[in-house]
Formats: sequence, C-alpha cells, structure tokens
Amino acid sequence: MNFEYWYVFPFAVCVATVANASGFSGSVLFQPFFYFVLKIPFANSIATGIATETLGMSSGTFSYARQKLIIKSQLPWLALFTIIGVLFGLLLFKNISQDYLRLLVGLVVFVIATMQLKLAFTKKFGNHQDLPPHFTHRWGFLFSIAGFFSACTGTGVAEISQPTLEQKGRLSTLRANATAIFLESIADWVITLFNLQMGNINLSILLFSGTGVILGAQLGARLGPRLPKNLLKVSFSIALLFISSFYIYRFIHDVVQVQP
Repeated sequence: MNFEYWYVFPFAVCVATVANASGFSGSVLFQPFFYFVLKIPFANSIATGIATETLGMSSGTFSYARQKLIIKSQLPWLALFTIIGVLFGLLLFKNISQDYLRLLVGLVVFVIATMQLKLAFTKKFGNHQDLPPHFTHRWGFLFSIAGFFSACTGTGVAEISQPTLEQKGRLSTLRANATAIFLESIADWVITLFNLQMGNINLSILLFSGTGVILGAQLGARLGPRLPKNLLKVSFSIALLFISSFYIYRFIHDVVQVQP
C-alpha cells in the first residue's frame, strides 16, 4: 500500500463531518484541495472529489435513513429530475475546456455561497415534516439544474436542493439536510460510474479520502441535530466565497489577460 496521501484521511474526516451535518456536498472543498494542494489535473480533481463525496454522502444517507429523517413523499420524482440534470451535465463535462470549467465552478460556488449566507443572516428556516402537494411540479426544474451543475462542476445537488427543500418546501432544516444528502448520493453514483469508466478518478487519493469521508459522514449525521442552525451555514459559506473568488481570479488572470 502506498501511504503518499495519508494526510488526506484526517482532512476528509473533517470535511465530511461538516458537510453531512450541514447538508452541503464535500466535493466543493475536496476539488480545490486535490487541484491546488495535491496538484492533480483539474478534470481529475473534480472526478476524484465527486467519487470521494459519493462514499461520504452514501454513508451519511444510511445514518439519516436510520433516524427516519429522509422524506419519502415525492422523493422518486425529485431523484428523477436530479438524474436528468446529471446526464446533461456529463455531456458538458466531456466537451468544455478546463479554463471555462474553472470559471463555471467559480460562478456556481459564488452564487451558492451568497444565497446560503443570506438565508443564514435572515434566519429563515422551515418547520414542516413533509413537502406540500405539487411541490415537485413547481420546483422540479431546480433539481435538474442542481444535477447539471453537480455533474460538470462537482457541486450543486446538495447546495441547491437543501435551500429549495427548506425555503420552498418549508421542510425542517434537519429533514432538508437529510433529503438533500440522499439526492446528492444518488447523483454522485451516476457521475462516479461515468468517471470511473473514463479513467478520471485518482484511486490512490480515493483510498484515503474515501475511508475518511465514510467515518466523517457518520459523525456529521449524529452531530447535525446538536449544532446551531446558523453556525455551519455561515462558516461553510465563507469558505465557499474564498474558493469561488480564487477560481474567478484565476480565469481572469490565465485567460482574459492573455488574450490580445
């Protein structure tokens, strides 16, 4: 066994704990870590980040399911809309240049971060135990958009699904988190199987990141009900703002400034 990437394990435990407790996808932090710190190619960093997240979100889903926090009504339709978006996103992932992919990642993450900060500061939280009738008919397209962004940038399903479920569906924060994590895990398996077939995943890194997120996800799912609603939203959003700003800066520096 090659222990070159052993330090990825504790990092993965921390990220998965926060992500599964707060209802966000860990890939948004794994991808820049793999790209900037481990120096692997950009497309591989996205694919490996999603593969890592797949294991973490699946582990978190199992724990939330045991706590009976994942809503069941309209769930098959939400999953279908998400997968449709994923399939279209995979087409873009195969054909877009890495420079513009970095810009897309930066813009998507920036919008998500600002939206979450707004929700945290206005303290708008849901309190229902189930979704209202016809929720999917009205808002299903947002789950397709979430799947699309997740497939081509490595983030989107949980970040868009969670606030949609909480704000539009009025689900309690914990149930919205649990359901968003379930939808993320479904989307991630589709994306990861595609990337595995294409040879985009760095298996040496995944060995340590994957085992780390399996453990961290269990911790996060148990910590979620015990932590303040705003704490993780704010801290995670600030981290996303720094990451997105750096991606946008890199696009301007590497592409816009070099053009005649």
